[in-house]
Amino acid sequence: MIYLDHAATSYPKPPEVVAAVLHWYQDIGVSADRGEGPRTREAASVVQRVRQGIAAMTGHTADRVACNSGATEGLNMVLRALLDRGDRVVTTPFEHSSVVRPLLALRDERALQLDVPTDGKSNGPTGDASAGPTEGASAGPTEGASAGPTNDAVCAAIAQHRPKVVVFSHASNVTGAVFDAERICTVAREHGTISVLDASQTAGYLSLDVGADVVVGSGHKAMHGPPGTGFVSVHRDLDMAPQKHGGTGSSVALERHPTEWPQAFEAGTPNTPGIFGLAAAMDWLAVAGEANLLQRSMHRLREVAAGLQRLDGFRVVEPGTQVRTPVLSFVHADYDPLEIGAILAANEIHARAGFHCAPWIHEHLGTKAAGTVRIATGPETSPADVEALLSVLASL
Repeated sequence: MIYLDHAATSYPKPPEVVAAVLHWYQDIGVSADRGEGPRTREAASVVQRVRQGIAAMTGHTADRVACNSGATEGLNMVLRALLDRGDRVVTTPFEHSSVVRPLLALRDERALQLDVPTDGKSNGPTGDASAGPTEGASAGPTEGASAGPTNDAVCAAIAQHRPKVVVFSHASNVTGAVFDAERICTVAREHGTISVLDASQTAGYLSLDVGADVVVGSGHKAMHGPPGTGFVSVHRDLDMAPQKHGGTGSSVALERHPTEWPQAFEAGTPNTPGIFGLAAAMDWLAVAGEANLLQRSMHRLREVAAGLQRLDGFRVVEPGTQVRTPVLSFVHADYDPLEIGAILAANEIHARAGFHCAPWIHEHLGTKAAGTVRIATGPETSPADVEALLSVLASL
């Protein structure tokens, strides 16, 4: 199989990651802070290594890093902890469902005022934002259609409305467009707005030390860790109440769930084998180098983009930024994206077709009817993989 869906999860995982997970299952079998003895101490040491590594990535401190099942869990917990009834929140049309769906649920439950500015305009505040952004949306994909991030519009909405929270993706999982996170976080700080960065697509590729109050990420994408791993990293001056309540490895005599970090956001049995794998992945990343991995992945993606430009009927959605992740989307004049996805699958090429769990961006791009075909290369993608992909597409 030729794997071209690294925006969903990286594959294959480094052998060191697989070995670390097996080591836990075969030799450890216990979680940190659950009991005594050398195995428990080793588990605690590995968890602490992960906390320290994430803190180094985000610019926060290790005692403010919670491990979890991934960005979806983290974003749900963070948004529920931060947003009260009637609060105002700014986001973007580029967001994944892990941002969109919690915000819409909270809008219904807590009457949030939701702003989704597009092209310098705002479609809010609104109590009826379920349709997502509409202003500035194009009628359909056009030659050179751009998915350029709405940095100016987001900053303007923050300055004008002073929302309680701005939550945004560091990079789009549909186009690879990278937001100017440092600028947005600076504007948010100047206006008393809490900044929440969804780093699912950039953790393992780009620096996450951009001044965000909260950084949420996945361990299984560019970080190359196992599925079911992720993190929430929080600035030391920001307090958030627990959103899940249950057992913890410490403070077990308390009737109520502890409010101290990281236990406040770590209820229940942790995914310790996954954390062992994530620790190994972070060691592997340190040796391989984030910049090197991004460069290798981008080299293959540029080959894909150049090949598509030589083929009739294809339109590539340009990211509109110089800095990007190795993700691109395209459409075809005559074929539905799902048709192309099925053809690729029949040729043992695993890509992604449809809406990519990002419902609003397709209205922004004018691809709402059927979505796009997404190609997401990784450091393991070879020239032969690119050649095989382009050969199948040329046959359409």
